[in-house]
Amino acid sequence: IYEDLNEIPDTYSGQQLWSGMVIIDNRTGDIVGLSGNVGEKTVYDAYSMATDSRHQSGSSIKPISIYAPGFEQGTISPASVIKDLPLMYNDGPWPRNDNRKYSYSRTIFNAVTHSINAVSVRTLRMIGYDYSYTFAKEKFGLESLTDYYETRNGQVKSDLGDSPLGMGALTVGATVREMSAAFATFANNGVYREARTYTKVYDSKGNLVLDNVQKSEQILSEKTVNYMNYCLQNAVTSGTGGAADLNGHNVAGKTGTTSSNRDRWFCGYSKYYAAAVWCGYHNPEVIRITSGENNPA
Repeated sequence: IYEDLNEIPDTYSGQQLWSGMVIIDNRTGDIVGLSGNVGEKTVYDAYSMATDSRHQSGSSIKPISIYAPGFEQGTISPASVIKDLPLMYNDGPWPRNDNRKYSYSRTIFNAVTHSINAVSVRTLRMIGYDYSYTFAKEKFGLESLTDYYETRNGQVKSDLGDSPLGMGALTVGATVREMSAAFATFANNGVYREARTYTKVYDSKGNLVLDNVQKSEQILSEKTVNYMNYCLQNAVTSGTGGAADLNGHNVAGKTGTTSSNRDRWFCGYSKYYAAAVWCGYHNPEVIRITSGENNPA
């Protein structure tokens, strides 16, 4: 599918729609499938949309930065009721939900299913920016998160805030590889494992040259894993991730869309595999497709 451009959705843009994908075997935690872009590969060791490029994650970060940390902290459960109302900023009510509507209150379960921004930001403030940031960066392996970043014009940015942690408007971004490994944690009973592309390297004489020992850590309790699986399965069967609902398989996952639909994600898992998929353009612009839907799921 990735090699055949006829399989890639047509868009109104003059740019080719790009994509990157990483698939992890849940039994081993190792990468078993990876695509760095669409079309036939013609350049060796080319720049990869799966491992090199970093993109804002949109709502796909919410299970990693908010809900799993919140469950682990004990601050929330799927049944917790949180206000679905905007906060007031100088330029008016914020954050906006995708449909621009609010429901006064929702359970965490419902908010995950329908990706409600107002609930995610309010939950973030309950668990704390520092806790959320540290959990996502140090536990889930989103190494590109930064608490200080100075742009070329001297503007200082940080991921310690509502938009980056609560809605995925990351300063530098995350790789598809990082997101796949993070979501594979839910399929691996709460154990985060480094996603490897190789295990060992031997020379022509059979001597071990490189031993790529996999780093792993139990970062989530059984209760948190059960909560996340419960919420993310419903997000596929009844929520924003419906395109990933595979007949005969239990699939769990989360979609992500950035500002003005410039990036689209799906990160999820079945019993056998975990995967992350990103779609976007080389020069970011609104993604408008000519038919069907552009859903990485």
